[in-house]
Amino acid sequence: MGYIAPLLLVIFCNLCYHLLSKNLPGNTNPFIGLVATYGVAFIGSMILFLITKNTIFANEKNSINIFNLVIGLIIIGVEGGYMLMYRTGWEVSKASVFANIVLAGLLLILGAVLFKESIDAKKIIGVVLCALGIALLK
Repeated sequence: MGYIAPLLLVIFCNLCYHLLSKNLPGNTNPFIGLVATYGVAFIGSMILFLITKNTIFANEKNSINIFNLVIGLIIIGVEGGYMLMYRTGWEVSKASVFANIVLAGLLLILGAVLFKESIDAKKIIGVVLCALGIALLK
């Protein structure tokens, strides 16, 4: 369950994220919306940190580095990009699927180049099937 629980959390939260993002009012600037969103995320994260500060996680607070900060900037693009995709007419059933299939193909290549991850026939077939899936979404 320790392996599956994080996956279920990601799936559930992504499902909620996309359904809520698709229903955001169009008259709100998406980036002021992100200010509110990340304000809540900041407060929630601080509460969770305080709850876990006497655990093994407390030793990690000094390990914050530039990657954490850059990811914060990148998240603005991810979140804002999805909001803008929905506002320009992307269907909720297609936007995430399309973006994640393209992302999966790119990560397969980058994983091999940057991290020496193996690419086998099964992975190549998976990418081809994903590409076919994109064609079927049109």
